[in-house]
Amino acid sequence: MRAHSPAPSRPTLAIQQAFAVASTQLTLMWRERRVLWLAVALLLIAGASVLSGAARMTLQAQERQAVSEEEARLWDSQGTIDPHSAAHVGRAIPAPVRPLAALDPGLTDFLGTSVFIEGHAQNPARHRAVDAGTALSRFQGFSAAWALQVVAPLLIILAGFASLSGDVARETLRQELGTGASAGVLISGRLIAIAAASLLLVMAMLLISLPGLSIQYGGAADIAALLALAAAYVLYLLVFCAFTVGVSALAGSARTSLVVLLGFWVVSTLLVPRVAPAVAESLHPTPSAPSFRAGVTEEAENGADGHDPADKRLDALRTALMARYRVDSVYDLPVNFRGVALEFAEANSTRVYNRHFDNLHATYQQQDATQRLFAIASPTLALQSWSRGFAGTDFRAHLAFLRGVEDYRYRLIQALNQEVKLHKAPGGGKHLADIAGITRPVQYQAPRQSLAGIAAIQGVNLAILLAWLVLGLMAVVISSRQLGRSP
Repeated sequence: MRAHSPAPSRPTLAIQQAFAVASTQLTLMWRERRVLWLAVALLLIAGASVLSGAARMTLQAQERQAVSEEEARLWDSQGTIDPHSAAHVGRAIPAPVRPLAALDPGLTDFLGTSVFIEGHAQNPARHRAVDAGTALSRFQGFSAAWALQVVAPLLIILAGFASLSGDVARETLRQELGTGASAGVLISGRLIAIAAASLLLVMAMLLISLPGLSIQYGGAADIAALLALAAAYVLYLLVFCAFTVGVSALAGSARTSLVVLLGFWVVSTLLVPRVAPAVAESLHPTPSAPSFRAGVTEEAENGADGHDPADKRLDALRTALMARYRVDSVYDLPVNFRGVALEFAEANSTRVYNRHFDNLHATYQQQDATQRLFAIASPTLALQSWSRGFAGTDFRAHLAFLRGVEDYRYRLIQALNQEVKLHKAPGGGKHLADIAGITRPVQYQAPRQSLAGIAAIQGVNLAILLAWLVLGLMAVVISSRQLGRSP
């Protein structure tokens, strides 16, 4: 006589029932081909966007590499000239191309693609991609990231708004409850089904992004960043899954459920992300380019207080230097005073520029903090910041590029000034030197943010997404209890 297997425990039975409900719900969703075809169309369009974006990024990388090599060739071909003249010749430094920009372009098209470096000035990035756009550029806003941020939540709502409210209206839910399944099991099963469909959507989007990364020769860090992006998008879509199931259970009809969920979708994905930047800009305005340049020039020429003009500072420097070397004339100094003056002027103008740019960047950070407050009404804002941060297409990545270029510019110009300072031409003329030989040890290295550093910065946005998920799950729990009490 064969022994009977022990009956499953109550929690185990509830889990089995929930997965059975999820399987049934997935079958119904599969039969509802409209949402399925919409999801397939979305994946095809997003895949085409990723592949075309990756091809465009590859072309840009090749172009910028060619520009960098040509700039280096032109710089080295100056030959033997006055080092300070070379400082005013300058050279352009192209911005690095981010492989994950094919997935989430972020601010890429709105930020400059190169910086021209020269003596006595910090120039902003120029040659924005959006400035060279044509009438067709209006269609370039679509991306795989935008599809997951805006369209995917809509698909979740369309797939699940009637998952419970329709059954309530048709009184078929009462029959399901009569079979012995609890309200919590029925709601959990539907949540598992919609969450599984959302996970499949993110995984499919992840798979179609890998060929784009292979085109761009993405490394291990880019793969890790892509996984971080996928995790955040899964969390984001789970928020909409939870709210969809919760509202569907609480609503008295499918129509009411659809109206409420569409209102939440419009506010969180379309309205708030557009309103937040405008409000942040109005609360923390940034100066115009002419006024910014005028403020920098005024302080560099006349000092921060307006009473320390450049000629007086040079007179004081000349006097101090002559006293130090105990000579009566600058011509008797062991160093070239012209080089000393150039070195001093460059350090002074750099401090002024850094101060003004730091104030400008602090304003941008205040705007970013203000926009983060709007994430209370929109999880999309938190996700956008996380996505752009790990894709390397946010302003922080651009700021790291600008600071790296400025560090290189300052070292390069001061190397030229040092050459002038240490050499005095006979007869009071200008010292001539081989520019390539002087500046060859001064190399530019494109900065790269570490994933740990990005994660630390984006921790607040992750916490916001988790808080939204908790709210969604609370809505599910409340709807489960209410549904369990309903006659």
